[in-house]
Amino acid sequence: MNDQWLQPVTIRPVGVVLSPLKSFDQVPKYNEESTILMRGDLLPALAGLEHFSHLHVLYRQHLRDEWKKRAGLVGDDDETLTMPNLGEPTCKGVYTTRSPARPSGIGFCVVELLGKEENRLYVRGLDAVDGTPVLDIKIYIARYDCFPHAITPLNWCQKIPLVDSSRLLHWDTMSVSLTMGMRAGQRILRDLGVSRADRKSAHVEGGHFFAQGVEGVTGCSPIDGSMTFEEKAKSVADWMVRAEADGRTVVLRMKDRAWNSSADVLSAPDDLLFESVEVLGPRVAHP
Repeated sequence: MNDQWLQPVTIRPVGVVLSPLKSFDQVPKYNEESTILMRGDLLPALAGLEHFSHLHVLYRQHLRDEWKKRAGLVGDDDETLTMPNLGEPTCKGVYTTRSPARPSGIGFCVVELLGKEENRLYVRGLDAVDGTPVLDIKIYIARYDCFPHAITPLNWCQKIPLVDSSRLLHWDTMSVSLTMGMRAGQRILRDLGVSRADRKSAHVEGGHFFAQGVEGVTGCSPIDGSMTFEEKAKSVADWMVRAEADGRTVVLRMKDRAWNSSADVLSAPDDLLFESVEVLGPRVAHP
Protein backbone atom coordinates (compact mmCIF):
# COMPACT_ATOMS: atom_id res chain seq x y z
CA MET A 1 0.00 0.00 0.00
CA ASN A 2 1.37 3.43 -0.93
CA ASP A 3 1.08 6.50 1.27
CA GLN A 4 -1.52 8.23 -0.90
CA TRP A 5 -4.05 7.93 1.94
CA LEU A 6 -1.86 10.21 4.06
CA GLN A 7 -2.26 13.16 1.72
CA PRO A 8 -4.29 16.15 3.03
CA VAL A 9 -7.98 16.21 2.12
CA THR A 10 -9.79 19.41 1.15
CA ILE A 11 -13.48 19.61 2.11
CA ARG A 12 -15.84 22.45 1.28
CA PRO A 13 -18.19 23.08 4.22
CA VAL A 14 -21.89 22.51 3.59
CA GLY A 15 -23.06 24.97 6.23
CA VAL A 16 -22.27 26.96 9.34
CA VAL A 17 -23.46 26.79 12.95
CA LEU A 18 -25.44 29.69 14.43
CA SER A 19 -25.41 29.06 18.17
CA PRO A 20 -25.74 30.79 21.56
CA LEU A 21 -22.56 28.87 22.46
CA LYS A 22 -20.02 31.60 21.69
CA SER A 23 -16.82 30.38 23.34
CA PHE A 24 -15.18 27.55 25.25
CA ASP A 25 -15.86 29.41 28.48
CA GLN A 26 -19.45 28.22 28.13
CA VAL A 27 -20.35 24.60 28.84
CA PRO A 28 -22.41 22.95 26.08
CA LYS A 29 -26.02 22.34 27.12
CA TYR A 30 -27.46 19.47 25.16
CA ASN A 31 -30.99 20.74 25.60
CA GLU A 32 -30.09 24.06 23.97
CA GLU A 33 -31.31 25.01 20.49
CA SER A 34 -29.18 26.26 17.62
CA THR A 35 -29.33 26.60 13.84
CA ILE A 36 -27.39 25.08 10.97
CA LEU A 37 -27.41 27.45 7.99
CA MET A 38 -26.82 25.27 4.94
CA ARG A 39 -25.37 26.57 1.68
CA GLY A 40 -28.06 27.94 -0.60
CA ASP A 41 -27.00 25.77 -3.52
CA LEU A 42 -27.71 22.67 -1.42
CA LEU A 43 -31.38 23.53 -0.84
CA PRO A 44 -32.66 20.77 -3.19
CA ALA A 45 -30.61 18.20 -1.22
CA LEU A 46 -32.63 19.00 1.92
CA ALA A 47 -35.96 17.88 0.47
CA GLY A 48 -37.79 15.57 2.90
CA LEU A 49 -35.32 16.07 5.71
CA GLU A 50 -38.08 17.42 7.97
CA HIS A 51 -39.54 13.92 8.22
CA PHE A 52 -36.59 12.74 10.31
CA SER A 53 -36.28 13.44 14.03
CA HIS A 54 -32.49 13.27 14.41
CA LEU A 55 -29.34 13.94 12.37
CA HIS A 56 -25.66 13.14 12.48
CA VAL A 57 -23.65 16.36 12.18
CA LEU A 58 -19.95 16.43 11.26
CA TYR A 59 -18.15 19.72 11.72
CA ARG A 60 -14.71 21.30 11.65
CA GLN A 61 -13.11 22.02 15.04
CA HIS A 62 -11.80 25.33 13.74
CA LEU A 63 -11.00 26.69 17.22
CA ARG A 64 -9.25 23.60 18.56
CA ASP A 65 -5.92 25.41 18.99
CA GLU A 66 -7.68 28.05 21.09
CA TRP A 67 -9.28 25.30 23.20
CA LYS A 68 -5.89 23.61 23.74
CA LYS A 69 -4.35 26.89 24.92
CA ARG A 70 -7.15 27.45 27.41
CA ALA A 71 -6.81 23.87 28.63
CA GLY A 72 -3.04 24.28 29.03
CA LEU A 73 -2.32 21.56 26.47
CA VAL A 74 -0.04 23.48 24.10
CA GLY A 75 3.40 21.91 23.86
CA ASP A 76 6.09 21.19 21.31
CA ASP A 77 3.87 18.90 19.26
CA ASP A 78 1.08 20.07 17.01
CA GLU A 79 -1.20 17.27 18.14
CA THR A 80 -2.51 16.48 21.60
CA LEU A 81 -2.73 12.69 21.84
CA THR A 82 -3.41 12.28 25.55
CA MET A 83 -5.88 14.19 27.69
CA PRO A 84 -6.03 14.78 31.46
CA ASN A 85 -8.87 12.73 32.88
CA LEU A 86 -11.00 15.06 35.03
CA GLY A 87 -11.60 13.50 38.42
CA GLU A 88 -9.08 10.72 37.75
CA PRO A 89 -5.33 11.15 38.35
CA THR A 90 -4.30 9.68 35.01
CA CYS A 91 -4.48 10.48 31.29
CA LYS A 92 -6.55 8.99 28.50
CA GLY A 93 -5.85 8.74 24.79
CA VAL A 94 -7.72 11.42 22.88
CA TYR A 95 -9.73 8.72 21.09
CA THR A 96 -11.23 7.57 24.41
CA THR A 97 -12.54 11.10 25.05
CA ARG A 98 -14.93 13.51 23.34
CA SER A 99 -12.26 16.22 23.28
CA PRO A 100 -12.69 19.20 20.90
CA ALA A 101 -9.03 18.82 19.91
CA ARG A 102 -8.98 15.72 17.74
CA PRO A 103 -6.05 15.01 15.40
CA SER A 104 -8.33 15.17 12.36
CA GLY A 105 -10.00 18.38 13.53
CA ILE A 106 -13.40 16.78 12.88
CA GLY A 107 -16.17 16.96 15.45
CA PHE A 108 -19.33 14.87 15.50
CA CYS A 109 -22.69 15.12 17.22
CA VAL A 110 -26.16 13.58 17.03
CA VAL A 111 -28.83 16.28 17.21
CA GLU A 112 -32.60 16.48 17.31
CA LEU A 113 -34.08 18.15 14.24
CA LEU A 114 -36.74 20.58 15.41
CA GLY A 115 -37.68 22.01 12.06
CA LYS A 116 -36.56 23.19 8.63
CA GLU A 117 -37.15 26.48 6.86
CA GLU A 118 -35.55 26.82 3.44
CA ASN A 119 -31.84 26.18 4.08
CA ARG A 120 -32.08 26.64 7.86
CA LEU A 121 -32.12 23.57 10.09
CA TYR A 122 -33.26 24.16 13.67
CA VAL A 123 -31.67 21.61 15.98
CA ARG A 124 -31.25 20.77 19.65
CA GLY A 125 -28.14 19.29 21.26
CA LEU A 126 -25.38 20.53 18.95
CA ASP A 127 -22.15 21.03 20.92
CA ALA A 128 -20.36 23.17 18.29
CA VAL A 129 -19.63 26.83 18.96
CA ASP A 130 -21.07 29.68 16.93
CA GLY A 131 -19.43 30.02 13.50
CA THR A 132 -18.34 26.37 13.26
CA PRO A 133 -18.13 25.09 9.65
CA VAL A 134 -20.40 22.09 9.09
CA LEU A 135 -18.81 19.41 6.90
CA ASP A 136 -21.75 17.06 6.42
CA ILE A 137 -25.10 15.94 7.79
CA LYS A 138 -26.65 12.49 7.66
CA ILE A 139 -30.01 11.13 8.75
CA TYR A 140 -30.08 9.18 12.02
CA ILE A 141 -31.76 5.74 11.81
CA ALA A 142 -32.32 4.16 15.22
CA ARG A 143 -32.23 0.60 13.89
CA TYR A 144 -28.72 1.07 12.52
CA ASP A 145 -27.29 3.82 14.73
CA CYS A 146 -28.49 2.99 18.25
CA PHE A 147 -26.81 0.30 20.37
CA PRO A 148 -28.38 0.36 23.87
CA HIS A 149 -26.11 -2.41 25.18
CA ALA A 150 -22.85 -0.87 24.01
CA ILE A 151 -20.14 -1.12 26.67
CA THR A 152 -18.87 2.05 28.33
CA PRO A 153 -15.95 2.01 30.81
CA LEU A 154 -16.96 2.71 34.39
CA ASN A 155 -15.11 6.03 34.36
CA TRP A 156 -17.83 7.55 32.16
CA CYS A 157 -20.34 6.82 34.94
CA GLN A 158 -18.99 9.87 36.76
CA LYS A 159 -21.14 12.00 34.46
CA ILE A 160 -23.65 9.49 33.09
CA PRO A 161 -26.29 7.73 35.22
CA LEU A 162 -25.55 4.04 35.70
CA VAL A 163 -28.86 3.12 34.12
CA ASP A 164 -27.50 4.51 30.83
CA SER A 165 -24.01 3.08 30.97
CA SER A 166 -22.06 -0.10 31.61
CA ARG A 167 -20.79 -1.21 35.01
CA LEU A 168 -17.81 -2.86 33.32
CA LEU A 169 -14.72 -1.98 35.36
CA HIS A 170 -11.48 -1.43 33.44
CA TRP A 171 -8.97 -1.79 36.25
CA ASP A 172 -5.86 -1.07 34.20
CA THR A 173 -6.94 2.33 32.90
CA MET A 174 -10.09 3.63 34.53
CA SER A 175 -10.06 2.96 38.28
CA VAL A 176 -6.90 4.68 39.47
CA SER A 177 -8.77 6.91 41.91
CA LEU A 178 -10.81 3.96 43.24
CA THR A 179 -7.55 2.12 43.96
CA MET A 180 -6.09 5.23 45.59
CA GLY A 181 -9.12 5.31 47.88
CA MET A 182 -8.56 1.66 48.78
CA ARG A 183 -4.91 2.35 49.64
CA ALA A 184 -5.96 5.37 51.71
CA GLY A 185 -8.52 3.23 53.52
CA GLN A 186 -5.90 0.60 54.35
CA ARG A 187 -3.57 3.24 55.78
CA ILE A 188 -6.42 4.78 57.80
CA LEU A 189 -7.31 1.44 59.41
CA ARG A 190 -3.68 0.74 60.21
CA ASP A 191 -3.03 4.12 61.84
CA LEU A 192 -6.30 4.11 63.74
CA GLY A 193 -5.55 0.63 64.99
CA VAL A 194 -9.01 -0.66 64.09
CA SER A 195 -10.58 -3.16 61.73
CA ARG A 196 -13.32 -2.67 59.18
CA ALA A 197 -15.89 -3.96 61.66
CA ASP A 198 -14.98 -1.49 64.43
CA ARG A 199 -16.92 1.74 64.98
CA LYS A 200 -15.38 4.78 63.30
CA SER A 201 -16.29 7.78 61.14
CA ALA A 202 -14.67 9.51 58.18
CA HIS A 203 -14.82 12.67 56.12
CA VAL A 204 -13.59 12.33 52.52
CA GLU A 205 -12.75 15.05 50.02
CA GLY A 206 -11.94 14.12 46.43
CA GLY A 207 -13.44 12.30 43.46
CA HIS A 208 -16.41 9.95 43.69
CA PHE A 209 -14.41 6.80 42.95
CA PHE A 210 -11.77 7.80 45.51
CA ALA A 211 -14.52 8.03 48.15
CA GLN A 212 -15.90 4.65 47.08
CA GLY A 213 -12.48 3.09 47.54
CA VAL A 214 -12.24 4.48 51.08
CA GLU A 215 -15.78 3.28 51.76
CA GLY A 216 -15.10 -0.22 50.50
CA VAL A 217 -12.05 -0.77 52.70
CA THR A 218 -13.01 1.08 55.89
CA GLY A 219 -16.72 0.32 55.98
CA CYS A 220 -17.50 4.02 56.61
CA SER A 221 -20.45 4.96 54.43
CA PRO A 222 -22.84 7.85 53.74
CA ILE A 223 -25.61 5.25 53.89
CA ASP A 224 -25.35 4.82 57.66
CA GLY A 225 -24.05 8.32 58.36
CA SER A 226 -20.51 7.23 59.24
CA MET A 227 -19.01 9.05 56.23
CA THR A 228 -19.42 12.57 54.88
CA PHE A 229 -18.20 13.43 51.38
CA GLU A 230 -17.25 16.64 49.60
CA GLU A 231 -16.53 16.39 45.89
CA LYS A 232 -13.22 17.92 44.83
CA ALA A 233 -12.53 16.41 41.45
CA LYS A 234 -10.19 18.91 39.79
CA SER A 235 -6.92 18.42 41.68
CA VAL A 236 -5.61 15.44 43.60
CA ALA A 237 -3.79 17.93 45.81
CA ASP A 238 -7.22 18.62 47.37
CA TRP A 239 -7.97 14.96 48.14
CA MET A 240 -7.93 13.97 51.79
CA VAL A 241 -9.44 11.65 54.40
CA ARG A 242 -10.04 12.51 58.06
CA ALA A 243 -11.05 9.51 60.14
CA GLU A 244 -11.76 9.09 63.84
CA ALA A 245 -12.11 6.11 66.19
CA ASP A 246 -11.85 5.80 69.98
CA GLY A 247 -10.47 9.32 70.44
CA ARG A 248 -7.80 8.83 67.77
CA THR A 249 -7.75 10.90 64.55
CA VAL A 250 -5.89 10.34 61.29
CA VAL A 251 -5.69 13.06 58.62
CA LEU A 252 -4.33 11.74 55.33
CA ARG A 253 -3.64 13.87 52.24
CA MET A 254 -2.94 12.46 48.79
CA LYS A 255 0.09 13.40 46.70
CA ASP A 256 -0.70 15.24 43.47
CA ARG A 257 0.65 13.03 40.70
CA ALA A 258 -0.63 11.04 37.74
CA TRP A 259 -0.59 7.25 37.54
CA ASN A 260 -0.44 4.98 34.51
CA SER A 261 -2.63 2.26 36.00
CA SER A 262 -4.24 0.98 39.16
CA ALA A 263 -1.56 -1.73 39.29
CA ASP A 264 1.03 1.03 39.83
CA VAL A 265 -1.06 2.46 42.67
CA LEU A 266 -1.39 -0.93 44.36
CA SER A 267 2.38 -1.51 44.33
CA ALA A 268 3.53 2.04 45.13
CA PRO A 269 5.18 2.79 48.49
CA ASP A 270 3.26 5.06 50.83
CA ASP A 271 5.60 8.02 50.34
CA LEU A 272 4.67 8.16 46.65
CA LEU A 273 0.94 8.03 47.41
CA PHE A 274 0.50 10.23 50.45
CA GLU A 275 1.60 13.84 50.81
CA SER A 276 1.16 13.68 54.57
CA VAL A 277 -0.32 11.45 57.26
CA GLU A 278 -1.05 13.08 60.62
CA VAL A 279 -1.99 10.92 63.60
CA LEU A 280 -3.54 12.50 66.71
CA GLY A 281 -4.52 10.82 69.98
CA PRO A 282 -3.65 7.50 71.61
CA ARG A 283 -3.79 4.19 69.79
CA VAL A 284 -6.39 1.82 71.21
CA ALA A 285 -5.52 -1.85 70.90
CA HIS A 286 -8.32 -4.04 69.52
CA PRO A 287 -8.32 -7.80 69.76
